[in-house]
Amino acid sequence: METTCFDPSLPGVRLLQTWLREQRALRLELLNGASHEGVLAWQDPEFLALTRSDADQPLLISRRAIAVIRCLG
Repeated sequence: METTCFDPSLPGVRLLQTWLREQRALRLELLNGASHEGVLAWQDPEFLALTRSDADQPLLISRRAIAVIRCLG
């Protein structure tokens, strides 16, 4: 797996960090048409961890699979 640089100065990374701190509900729409809703638990250069209300463990979603991230609240 190719590792990408995680640059916290990028506006998208900063916005995700704000939503993470504020525990905002998000909808992640994937390239394959699936979507998942939950709260962001953490992010790294490769994955976002989304905590869903119906699961005990976070769902790891590859950044490469994400088409759209929407804040729901």
